[in-house]
Amino acid sequence: MSVKITKQYSKSIYGDVISRVPMLFMVLTFALLFVSCAPHKKLAYEFVKNTKGASVAFYLPNDLEKNNIRKDCQPENLDYIEEEYVQDTIEARTKIVNKIDDEMFLDILISSFESTLEDYDLALEYWENENSMPDSLHWVVDLSHIEILEYIEYQVAQCVVEGDYEILPSVGVNVASWIDLINGEDAKFVYAEQSFYEQICDCYYTLDSLNNIVLNAEYYEFDINDFYDFAVFLGKLYAGYSFDYFMNEYVKKEMKKKGQEYSDDIYMRYDPYESYIYYTRRDKFIEL
Repeated sequence: MSVKITKQYSKSIYGDVISRVPMLFMVLTFALLFVSCAPHKKLAYEFVKNTKGASVAFYLPNDLEKNNIRKDCQPENLDYIEEEYVQDTIEARTKIVNKIDDEMFLDILISSFESTLEDYDLALEYWENENSMPDSLHWVVDLSHIEILEYIEYQVAQCVVEGDYEILPSVGVNVASWIDLINGEDAKFVYAEQSFYEQICDCYYTLDSLNNIVLNAEYYEFDINDFYDFAVFLGKLYAGYSFDYFMNEYVKKEMKKKGQEYSDDIYMRYDPYESYIYYTRRDKFIEL
């Protein structure tokens, strides 16, 4: 038998005033934030307008550094396998890094980077010569090193019974890049890393022939073609991150030139599809 309980509260003018205080505080906080960020945004939109048609020279390494750091693929952990079969076992277990065609990955990356530059009204052009130097309309993005790691990612999954959780392994791939950004006299060295990994779509328990409980897990697996799709994503990301970095550096330089207070905590991204500038804390290059 269920019982419906209605709670009653007394109401007073003081209660109404007190309840409004947190809301007023939030409104004032957002108002102050808007005012403090207004100069940043104005200069950012100015940068977007003034850099239309800028040329970007994009350089890539000749090859990729690829490593498998999965514990189940390390020779010292395979001493139960006859030595002559250890390498074959590692090759068979490795999901991505031993199947990557460096040239194909880099071609996909640069093609995606170039098409995304066009969305920003920029052009991929190798403009450098002995009489030219990087400036506000001639940029260099030099991706000097790419490291790809295959590893084991552990995920928490709820398996059928509510509140019953298991920690399950899945294969992940991490791509780390080191990049020089130049659009003036100074070069900035930045870093980015992104990962993707198998997602658990279901897990449940069954009994084996001896009535032992067996945990079963089903995954959304990926293959080398999915990894090449990831290269498309990275090309788009690096083009956008590069634009955002130059934009924020421009804002910083102009505000300091005008004697205005600047905060590195205010970092902006530009969405070329909606012509919109927004703020972020983590979605950006990491300056080294």
